Amino acid sequence: MWLFWLFEALGFVAVIILIFVYCRFRKQGFWSFLWRRLKWVAIAILVVWLAIAILCRNHLFSAVHCYFRGESMHANTKYSIYLSECQVETPSGSYVPIERSRAIPGSNDNHNEDNTIDYLH
Repeated sequence: MWLFWLFEALGFVAVIILIFVYCRFRKQGFWSFLWRRLKWVAIAILVVWLAIAILCRNHLFSAVHCYFRGESMHANTKYSIYLSECQVETPSGSYVPIERSRAIPGSNDNHNEDNTIDYLH
């Protein structure tokens, strides 16, 4: 999710830099241009943010799905954009793909009496 917010911040910075370059090219004051066309600048920023959200919509949906899946399992989960998979936290603190996990150690549905780790196939 942090990568999505990084893209959003970079989109905002890109719009501001483009406006600044335009003002330098036209030899106008940056702040006066910004205040005179504040509505259009806000619309440009909103359009860029929406374009980034639309481009990342599959990953956003998967991240939300992973979050609610973790809530239903009472486990810590995270979505990896790089691997395009939902991961669950193990007792050692590492994350494994949720499709390859059997049970979360320490939960009520884990009937392992000798406390061995059997959450991977």
